[in-house]
Amino acid sequence: MKKNIKRVIKVPISELFGYYYCLFAKSYTKDALTIFCYHDVSDSPSEFSHNHDLNVPPSIFEYQIDYINKKFNVISPDDLLSGKIPAHAALITFDDGFKSYFTNAIPILEKHNSPSIIFLNMAPIKGEIFWSGLITYLSENSPDFNQYVATKIEVNLKEKPLFLYCSRKIVNSFLRTKNKTYKDEVNGYVGNFATENDLQSVSTNNLVYFGNHLYNHDVPLLLSDTELIESFRENENELKEYPNFRSLFAFPFGQPDTCFSRKQIELILENGAKKVFSTYSAVNSDTSASYLHRIPLHSFNNTKARIWFNILRRSFKL
Repeated sequence: MKKNIKRVIKVPISELFGYYYCLFAKSYTKDALTIFCYHDVSDSPSEFSHNHDLNVPPSIFEYQIDYINKKFNVISPDDLLSGKIPAHAALITFDDGFKSYFTNAIPILEKHNSPSIIFLNMAPIKGEIFWSGLITYLSENSPDFNQYVATKIEVNLKEKPLFLYCSRKIVNSFLRTKNKTYKDEVNGYVGNFATENDLQSVSTNNLVYFGNHLYNHDVPLLLSDTELIESFRENENELKEYPNFRSLFAFPFGQPDTCFSRKQIELILENGAKKVFSTYSAVNSDTSASYLHRIPLHSFNNTKARIWFNILRRSFKL
């Protein structure tokens, strides 16, 4: 109910401010890099994608990509790495590794001759349980789990959602009490991930690039330095098998301080990443920075005003 009320309120506000932002768009993006972030592109999203607003229907995605191409100069990851950043530069990125990127998004991107990079978790692609899916599934569907977590740690749900407190130690301890993995339930809840065959099929496509998103979709702040780097390197080693892999890294969950720390940014850079990305919704004024922000677009962003609302609201402190 609260979510629906917020959406009803957000529609006129985003339209009003979005049209206002359009007046300043050229000056704010001219010497900047605007990076967009997506996850799922489907007409029939999974419960996971729907609940967490990760899906954009193909028709709206195409509208967004067409508009981005009209207002920005879309660059490739190689352009970013070589410092070839034109005025009004934009980069299109995806996270996780949903199959819909390969079946639905790539054909639309190819139609518009738009390069993109997908930051992959190789664990679910290789058949392991998707960690983000597991902890969100349990948080949303198991009162026993919520009670169990509350007995292990002090949780402040005003600060962040329950699943961001769920370390592997706590979750695995709970699974042992139930003597089950929930893998079938989680797979149904999350939906289809890409396969290694999907990755291989586009590995020589000059519009498609792969990046690192950790081996599995853990909450970085809940990992030790050793665990973080082990996951980073394991994923890197898997991805190096593909010629379109680039040493670029996006943090799972993506929110600075809430999900990862400044120290972890430095650790990842020290261990070989050329650039590190968040999902903090901001335009990048320093196009040569090693740490860059990305702006998620959703199904809600289906007009130019709503697209600009997402792009510039942080610049106007909204």
